[in-house]
Amino acid sequence: MLARAARRRLRRDGLHVQTHLALPWLCPAAMRWTASVATQKNQASLPLPRRTAALSPRHETRSLATAVELQSSPPPGVLPFHAWGSRRPDPQLSRLPDWTGVKPLVVHEATSEMAPPTRTKFGIGGDPAELHQNLYACLRVGRLDRATAIVQRLSEIYNPTEPELVDAHNRYLQATFELALDAQDQSRSEAMAKVEHWYSAEMVRKMIEPNAQTFVVLLRASMNLLDNSEREGAIQKYLSLAYEQGEGVLEDVNASPEFSDEEWDTLIRFQPDTFDEPPAVEEVQDLQMSTPAGQALAIQHGLIQAPKPDVNPVSQKGLGLRTLKHALRSFDTTEKVAYPHEMEGTQEEKDLAYAYMRQVRLEQDATEAATQRWKAEDEKLQEMGIHGVLQSKSLQALMWNWYTALRPLLEEELKATKEVLGNPSKENEKDSRHVYGPYLEQCPPAKLAAVAISRLVISCAQGRREDVSALKVSSLSMNISRDMEDELNRNVKSRHKAFLRKTRSLARKELLGKLSKKKMESRAEGAAQSSVKIANTFQQQHFPPNAKAKIGAMVLERLMASAMITVAREDPKTGKKLTSTQRAFLHHVSFAKGKKIGYVRPHYEINVKLRSDPVHNVQTMKLPMLVEPKPWSALDEGGYYIINEQAVRTKASDVNQQAYVTSAIENGDMKKVLAGLDVLGKVPWNVNGDVFKVMVEAWNTDENIGGLASEKDTSTPPVEPPSDASYDVRHKWTQAMKTYENVKSGLHSVRCFQNFQLEVARAFLNEKFYYPHSVDFRGRAYPCPPILNHIGADIARGLLRFANGKELGTVGLQWMRIHLANLYGYDKASLKDREQFAIDHVEDIYDSATNPLKGNRWWAKAEDPWQCLACCVELKNALESPDPTRFVSHLPVHQDGTCNGLQHYAALGGDKAGASQVNLEPSDRPQDIYTGVADLVRSMVSEDAKKGNLYAAVVLEKISRKVVKRTVMTNVYGVTFVGAKLQVLAELEAIWPQGSPHPDIPHLSMIAMYVAKKIFVALGQIFNGAQDIQYWLGECGSRITKSMSAEQIRKIQERAAGAPERYDPKYKTSKTLSGPLQKKLNEANQILKTSIVWTTPLKMPVVQPYRKDKKERIVTSLQGISVVKHSGVEAVDRRKQLAAFPPNFIHSLDASHMLLSALKCAELNLDFAAVHDSFWTHAADIPNLNIVLRDAFVRMHSEDIIGRLAAEFKARYAGSMYHATIYSDTPVGRAIQEWRRDYRQANAKARATGTDYAELALEADRQDLLSSEDPALRKKGEAMVTPVSIWLQHQDPLALVSHNPALLGQDRKPQLQKNEVRERLLGAEAEVLKDEAHQAGEQLASTELDKREQHEAAEEQGHAEEVKETAESNDVELELEAEDAAEAEAEAKKGRFSFKVWLPLTFPPVPKKGDWDVKRLRDSKYFFS
Repeated sequence: MLARAARRRLRRDGLHVQTHLALPWLCPAAMRWTASVATQKNQASLPLPRRTAALSPRHETRSLATAVELQSSPPPGVLPFHAWGSRRPDPQLSRLPDWTGVKPLVVHEATSEMAPPTRTKFGIGGDPAELHQNLYACLRVGRLDRATAIVQRLSEIYNPTEPELVDAHNRYLQATFELALDAQDQSRSEAMAKVEHWYSAEMVRKMIEPNAQTFVVLLRASMNLLDNSEREGAIQKYLSLAYEQGEGVLEDVNASPEFSDEEWDTLIRFQPDTFDEPPAVEEVQDLQMSTPAGQALAIQHGLIQAPKPDVNPVSQKGLGLRTLKHALRSFDTTEKVAYPHEMEGTQEEKDLAYAYMRQVRLEQDATEAATQRWKAEDEKLQEMGIHGVLQSKSLQALMWNWYTALRPLLEEELKATKEVLGNPSKENEKDSRHVYGPYLEQCPPAKLAAVAISRLVISCAQGRREDVSALKVSSLSMNISRDMEDELNRNVKSRHKAFLRKTRSLARKELLGKLSKKKMESRAEGAAQSSVKIANTFQQQHFPPNAKAKIGAMVLERLMASAMITVAREDPKTGKKLTSTQRAFLHHVSFAKGKKIGYVRPHYEINVKLRSDPVHNVQTMKLPMLVEPKPWSALDEGGYYIINEQAVRTKASDVNQQAYVTSAIENGDMKKVLAGLDVLGKVPWNVNGDVFKVMVEAWNTDENIGGLASEKDTSTPPVEPPSDASYDVRHKWTQAMKTYENVKSGLHSVRCFQNFQLEVARAFLNEKFYYPHSVDFRGRAYPCPPILNHIGADIARGLLRFANGKELGTVGLQWMRIHLANLYGYDKASLKDREQFAIDHVEDIYDSATNPLKGNRWWAKAEDPWQCLACCVELKNALESPDPTRFVSHLPVHQDGTCNGLQHYAALGGDKAGASQVNLEPSDRPQDIYTGVADLVRSMVSEDAKKGNLYAAVVLEKISRKVVKRTVMTNVYGVTFVGAKLQVLAELEAIWPQGSPHPDIPHLSMIAMYVAKKIFVALGQIFNGAQDIQYWLGECGSRITKSMSAEQIRKIQERAAGAPERYDPKYKTSKTLSGPLQKKLNEANQILKTSIVWTTPLKMPVVQPYRKDKKERIVTSLQGISVVKHSGVEAVDRRKQLAAFPPNFIHSLDASHMLLSALKCAELNLDFAAVHDSFWTHAADIPNLNIVLRDAFVRMHSEDIIGRLAAEFKARYAGSMYHATIYSDTPVGRAIQEWRRDYRQANAKARATGTDYAELALEADRQDLLSSEDPALRKKGEAMVTPVSIWLQHQDPLALVSHNPALLGQDRKPQLQKNEVRERLLGAEAEVLKDEAHQAGEQLASTELDKREQHEAAEEQGHAEEVKETAESNDVELELEAEDAAEAEAEAKKGRFSFKVWLPLTFPPVPKKGDWDVKRLRDSKYFFS
């Protein structure tokens, strides 16, 4: 009795926040130190737990293996802590995957939003996705009345067999069951009757087939809601019904992790004919952790000190340090997480457990830190007698005042919302609370108020001008709701207990196999998991755009109404101090680009505060972690333990991106990518205390050194010209004022960000921490913590060092010196000269390390001053040690690539000249592509100057490496000519800050345009081989983005044959659809929506997300708001798709090379960090890293990357057709136009509606006939004439009009340059087509010969000869036509006409690769250096 009472008390306590953080029940062997009460269980009776898990955050599945039983003590030794430690990765991970026989992953994209429209009443309506979101929101807050209406609406839309509908009913049953457990005003039998009534009336009678999850809910309800007399019959009934659905359904029921341990014990005992008696509940709990899979899951989830000296704090107004201290209170001596002294295990195991506990506390506490700071700041001022006056109050105190004023308003709004939702009537039918009410009910008013205030102030801090996009009402409204959504998602994830579900499922499946009295056959789990996947899709709190806009606007409106400031001014006449209470923020409307846009305008005094007070966000700060990040196992499983993060940062919620990535992870294709992220996350870091001390001292004294932003604004605005000044003079002044305002606005943001970096560094001083990583949609890796990380600028990099140290050795000391020279900017000399540079400046190094601020400040003149200072300190300490080679160094040493994008282009094209320019080719000294381009540009400018070109004469002496560097660096990544001109202009403005240096040149932009052209020409000359690759990529991308899939073509064919338009098959379709709706569905199917998709060398699918998303106008209480509705079925943005494809493809290769290198370094036990094309490790390990980098690059480019991409495109887009453009004056163009005239004359419908899509349907009919098994039908198809058949007769690729993006080094007049590349590639395509024609003729003759009788052989041989002669004559025609087209292109006639036609989607042959051998770079010392 006492034991059970104690256990119940522990369960109740488990639902509340602990005064100290206990280790979760994921490592039971480690928990003996907290055990006080042993768990006992009476197997004779089934307990009735309070409730079970479903959707509502209030409900969780309770069992002995959940947070409630944190104090239980399973037998020791189940999961030894040594399993937590870092393990050396599998050597297979660092090898490129085998592509032999591998087919590309193809996810069939939705062709259109084929969902039937639904009426909206009382806020219930919209598309099916919004209905699902609304349903789950209602179930979470217990509004079963609205949920009932939504489920009934879904039943009207979906076919009864669709899993989405079944899942909706299951969730409704689950919520009904949960609420019944809480209800005090009804008997449990009555509650069970409601559950059974819904199942029989709404599912069985309406032919909705239940699945395993349905019976899980019914069985759990029977066990918990019925007494012993009725329970047995109900359980047997539903077990029998589950069996009738198939043995697979019953197997899924028995293995379900939804059952608590006691419920599962009862379930198995009710099946004595199938299973032996199960073990005791306590033994089952042990099995959940003792199985190999259970231990593996524990490892996957990352589970298996002397007091710090005070550091000189950052001097600033407000309580910035105190806020971070609250967020990181686990570091403090007070409120510290209890150290597990009594835990069994080694000291290392205890330290690791302690670090994990602190990490969980860290993620939990960061959210509430900001509001605590606002309150503390206001209380401090109240004690000082300061009340209200703006000049005396800090911004944080004002934010607390706004918070206390806004919170009651939101509580009133929540109360009014509940009243509207609870009492729907005709009077409030159109009340917008019906739309956003279920979502608002999930938002705690206190947190919503804090989120809104923080978002608004942060947006104001991004710039002082009112027209910044962050201050748009539409952006603010959506961002406020999105921030709140993120808060709710994190809480849902923390309670979801994914680990517990997995361990239960694995253990129960294994145990069922042992208990079963007959052999259980393994089966596929696809069908069983469908309901789970659907539920997971809506597991997180996704708000639809309509609700987001309305909630955000409602909160923003109340915030602007309640946020007040008290402004004090001195009366100029009386000298008295006057005060006035004014609104802090105003709603302002202005016009931009002809559109009426609403902004939030902060009070002038708020802007003044923003220039001096620090601003921090109330959101959870994604800080570095105190333990190794959780290994990535799914798209959203990994990294942080509580904070929600995704392994792949999909862009703009593109559903196709998520579908591809999820499928690739489930298939195991992204195993190497996820393993690479784990490797990057396992590298431990420290804050460099020496650099931090110097940086804080400079910050506190407002030293403008090393890029630190000064608090003092020394800039002066340009003098306004007199009123009678000319237009040109006033225009120049206006431009100068804009520049001045932009610079002034940006300085404050920079200082705020640097302040925050220093605060984070101070908090983590003397700590070992880790950076969880994720990748973008191209595969490039980024650390998740955004404030202080190694991808940041020089300040952040200077503050960081490796936590692990390694002895320098002789080679490490050399590389340390080379690294110093690189950081200083002396990085274009030989390695020997760079080493000598450091030796020659040893006195400067000592002075910098000893007197960084009071010495000669040699380090401050470096290109990367703070990293240079860190290197000076490290070198000084090493040289002063007894044996410098034995000095243990923690400093990361970099190996940087030379314009890495151009390196990949040179390797892809086998371009020897390009390879030598970017250090792929061995040489005695490093080649500098930027200097090479600058020399070539200087030579061309010199020639122009001799010819009297004014621009050339003025700029000749100013052409330098710095002027051309940015344009060269970004050209490979798709910079436009306009962008290049602006880059050059920025450099010229630094040279001539007063403007144009010559009176005959009115503006520097004219010189910049001239220089940018020369840079493009120089790049085109150097990387001629790369242009072929780039043009081929552009041509393939152009055809793909103009294509229609085979499924779309089939729908168009059916429509042309008279079949009515239909919705997606999963939806019910009425017999008759209105004409406008038919037209809408037809137009939706005719949209070009094929995006460019490819697979990286590490098998990560890349889906370009650029689409023309629809905008929706939403009326809110504040103003109308236009929001973008992201979808994967809208038309692609061809311009963005084409411009981004070549650079994104190169980025994906760059990312693959980095991850491949990271995996190999982990295998060799090297610490590795990366900033895209800059790779870091210890100085002593640089030789090994260089071998790894070269080997990974060679292995990648030794494979036929472009050939594999061509094969992937051919397989991925098989059956598609694209909208080609053909020149009218070519033979094939004339033939197709003549056919069209005849076709239109013979078809009245074609004359009325056009032939475009009719031709597409006609060609689909022809293909069906040609693929028929009936010879008569095949013959009919062969006799049909269509534009495609005409094209196949001619097959003249040079007749095609190419719409390619600019080539590498191509300016805005590219015609002749592009024509040369076009003729090479499309001419090669013509040659391939000729060869295919030969092979087709020969194959036809051979096939016919085999089919005929022997006596017809001679006749058939003659026919074969005839076919061959015909093919040869066609070859001659092809050659003549190609020559004519090339000649016509060379003439570049203006006004040449063209037309569009649908052609089979084929691709040009891969450009011929040069003879440069990539293996030669193994001998290149300067490939990365």
